[in-house]
Amino acid sequence: MAASPDAMDALFLQDIPIELVVELGRTRLTVKELAALGRDDVIELDRAASQPLDILVGGRVFARGEIVVVDDRVGLRITALTGSSHDGGR
Repeated sequence: MAASPDAMDALFLQDIPIELVVELGRTRLTVKELAALGRDDVIELDRAASQPLDILVGGRVFARGEIVVVDDRVGLRITALTGSSHDGGR
């Protein structure tokens, strides 16, 4: 039996690469403040150090997580999936 067109579309879409962005936090600077930044300056962000990071797909928060180290590289452990289709009782 052949797969339905909807099933074929779903299979095709699974292989399309997407960009995942992890957001540490945000802040606002004036152009003057930005131009004055130099090596070793610290930019304070709006997120507490203990707060989970946002994981965005297509500009929308998909999940939240925390930084981990994996073989000397930065990684992210997902601590929560957002949205009604991903809650799954978590």
